[in-house]
Amino acid sequence: MKRTRELKPLTSEHHQALLVAFQLKKGLAGHAETAGAPRDLPGLLALARRFEERVLRTHAQAEEEVLGHHLAPADMRRLVSEHGEMRRLVESARGAQGPELRSALGAFAELLERHVRWEERELFPAAEGLVDAETLSIIGGELERRLVLAGPRGARR
Repeated sequence: MKRTRELKPLTSEHHQALLVAFQLKKGLAGHAETAGAPRDLPGLLALARRFEERVLRTHAQAEEEVLGHHLAPADMRRLVSEHGEMRRLVESARGAQGPELRSALGAFAELLERHVRWEERELFPAAEGLVDAETLSIIGGELERRLVLAGPRGARR
């Protein structure tokens, strides 16, 4: 979808999120072609953990802190709730094995994809319509600082 320049840092990371969701789904389904993702459960767990640690944590925090002030209360509640649920699913997967691990990774992949699609199709267009150009520019600058200029992110605790 067409996105304003100011929200591009979020949209760029959404592309990564959709790839991870795709890789997890294909890997869990046992497809021969998984877009470079591992096919075994420990490898898929490592993929989900790496994404959660290196992208999702900072991304979710930036959305909530920078964009959240400009969202409708119901949208903010959903945003925070789904971010928390994704973190919980990855944490649950860390301590799981076999069918429980498969279930947690599958639920994470499904929620990740659904969440990104909601943000891109509904949340961001609504947010772009709620703020003026000056505020959008301030939001864009802060997103750029947090998500782009900060450089590569390693695991953070």
